[in-house]
Amino acid sequence: MNNTRSTTLLIFGLCGLAWAVIVGRAYFNVKGPEDFVVTTTQDEVQAFARAQLDALQKQSFSEDIELCGIIFERSNGELGASSPKPGDEASCGIAFFDEPGMKPLASFHTHAAQNERYDSEVPSVLDLRSDSALGMDGYLATPGGRFWWIDGSREVAQMVCGEGCLAQDPNYELCEAYAPEREYDIPALMNRFRDNSADC
Repeated sequence: MNNTRSTTLLIFGLCGLAWAVIVGRAYFNVKGPEDFVVTTTQDEVQAFARAQLDALQKQSFSEDIELCGIIFERSNGELGASSPKPGDEASCGIAFFDEPGMKPLASFHTHAAQNERYDSEVPSVLDLRSDSALGMDGYLATPGGRFWWIDGSREVAQMVCGEGCLAQDPNYELCEAYAPEREYDIPALMNRFRDNSADC
């Protein structure tokens, strides 16, 4: 009887030890941001961002709000995105996270609906500075359907594709006199915002 009980306890003990080893290995195999090796290419992130933003445009226009989020790579190499966070008509505060098994790669946001009070077809100076401060790239969708890439390391924005590339606000009207350039750095954006002589 004692031998049977001892054998049972030994089996349970070995099972418990095996479970502890399995759980421990799973825990320590989870990659944290500090030792995460990114495998996704910039082209893949850009294509993912384009799809995310295109899907958000309709809501952004109808509610006249900016929507923003973070694109990340999972430890298995797949791309994911945080749930879009609603802002207001001219801003959106991205909730930054730093979780094991996820590496933040880029921000994304929309520029709400067409509004004559805002120069919505280009990134703002704050857009460039925010991505630079976060240490990542950013992607932007405009009411005219333009798609921008913000190089956070250089604080430079480049238009990936132009008017109508993404879903467009039905109320959007092209201003030929104030058409965006293909690329902006912060000084160029500040010059554009100071020069409000164009009349549309």
